[in-house]
Amino acid sequence: MFSLLRSLLLPGLLLSSAALAAADSGKVLHAYFGAPESGFDPAAYSDRYSLEVTSNIYETLLGYDYLARPQKLVPQLAEALPQISDNGKTFVFRIKKGIYFTDDPAFGGKRRELTAQDVVYSLQRLVDPTAKAPWDFMLKGKVIGLDEKIAAGQKSGRFDYDLPIDGLRALDRYTLQIRLKKTDYNLPNCLAAPATGVVAREVVEKYGSDFSAHPVGTGPYVLKDWQRATRIVLQTNPLYRGETYRPAAGATGVDGNVAQELAGKTFPRIGTIDIRIIESAQGAYLAFESGELDVLQGLGAEFTRIVAPGGKLGEAYVKRGVKYFREPEADLTYLQFNMENPVVGGYSPDKIALRRAMAMSMNQAKLISVVANNQALAAQSPVAPGITGYDPAFKNTLNSYSPARANALLDRFGYKDVDGDGWRELPSGKPLLITYTTSTGGDRRDFEEFLLKSLKGIGIKLEIRKMPFSELVKTRQSGQYQFAGAAWGADYPDAENFMQLLYGPNAGPGNESRFRNRQFDALYEDIATSPDSPERNAKLRQMSRIVAAYAPWIYNSHRIGTSLAQPWISGYKPHPDHMPHFKYLDIDLAAKAAAKKR
Repeated sequence: MFSLLRSLLLPGLLLSSAALAAADSGKVLHAYFGAPESGFDPAAYSDRYSLEVTSNIYETLLGYDYLARPQKLVPQLAEALPQISDNGKTFVFRIKKGIYFTDDPAFGGKRRELTAQDVVYSLQRLVDPTAKAPWDFMLKGKVIGLDEKIAAGQKSGRFDYDLPIDGLRALDRYTLQIRLKKTDYNLPNCLAAPATGVVAREVVEKYGSDFSAHPVGTGPYVLKDWQRATRIVLQTNPLYRGETYRPAAGATGVDGNVAQELAGKTFPRIGTIDIRIIESAQGAYLAFESGELDVLQGLGAEFTRIVAPGGKLGEAYVKRGVKYFREPEADLTYLQFNMENPVVGGYSPDKIALRRAMAMSMNQAKLISVVANNQALAAQSPVAPGITGYDPAFKNTLNSYSPARANALLDRFGYKDVDGDGWRELPSGKPLLITYTTSTGGDRRDFEEFLLKSLKGIGIKLEIRKMPFSELVKTRQSGQYQFAGAAWGADYPDAENFMQLLYGPNAGPGNESRFRNRQFDALYEDIATSPDSPERNAKLRQMSRIVAAYAPWIYNSHRIGTSLAQPWISGYKPHPDHMPHFKYLDIDLAAKAAAKKR
């Protein structure tokens, strides 16, 4: 158990009157996560639950309009969107003055203002070879002088943060300049990703390996209490400047009802966010039903039939005033092979045949209808719907369920049942056993049974290996697995964010399957520096065909998110990037008390 309590005031400091006037210390929002968090260093972790917390503690240069659909970039730490010149290769940001980190002993009792140099330091942490961050793809190979600095760090074993480079500079206290080797239209999106949350160097260096447990940011909330894998409590940041919501210029798809709920208010509104880890979908549903949870971000697919039969909120819930949200998420669930594993990896015809046969053994339509209870869309490519570059017309031939073709393919390449026990052997005659690595939490029995039956139908024996979610993430990133499930939600709304998961130089924490293909890599480098266009879309389709040919992944689905909010909650709207923007929410305590009496 870990408990982190900070003093709210430094001697002689004045608090943000706007933030304190808005937040009500008597209001506690009860939420949940469906799996344990890993930690609270924005540069170190890529799992959804850790990022959901860090996105409320740390701030990024840019963000997204809370209600705009499709997503629209807005300034956050920056005064405005960047000044862009040199054909999209030079970006200049002006940092807002008067933004302060929360109190911490690392600052020696002084009030610590965020500056452009903090942004420089924070971005460098994403590429520090010693940090092994899964986010280096956002800057590596792009920023002038940065690759040379990375190489020097790899050679010396120490990344020199103080060594200046032309591509990443603080021009003065509040001005940041980023210069790129090539045009990159996605850089602003990268600078809105939670991984780029700005940290203070003094704090990182003070706590060292324990920094993840001591998050110090400038966002609306601070970490008050942390019981690993059990409970996370956030409390209003007393130094937060407060803000109001106004739809960005040109924003579309804005939910007018929620916008009205937010009108004229200063955020954050709620003093405390109490997050429980509930790995059982049934447990989360029952907690919401009893009023223990105020919001249910991600209703388990098996309970949608109860709450919203036929995709429409049930009459009993309508009468209670429960708020219902259902829309496709910008994400992808898939099965990935470790391409360096001697059994399932590699690029020889027999290894490709094995992976393709496994893909064809799985009835994707049944997976969607039975396992996901129709709360998902069939995935055909690495790219999720609702983002730039998604092609709804693209079809992956491996998604065509055909055990007969799968069996014939395995026979052709020497995977035969030599000893007559019903299970195939490797072409060498040795036993063929596939190990599927997954987490201990959550209700995954139906999916695991689906896998077991699918592979049994083509004579492949499957062994299921389970571990805590945080260990699963480490195992995948380190390549210590054979076959595993994975999911990716868009860090920013562009196909490049999904394709980088298969880019050869990202092999490791970024490219967990360790897939390498020169043609794919060349296409990726092209689309990464190209604007949205028919020509770019054609290259994305070609990349999808390459993935289908080598089958490092088996596609599952794009999830349809179903979320609920109690009638006493206002300002709630699920966001495509999965980040719960707690600062916008409010609780009507009188309405909640009245509901409890009924």
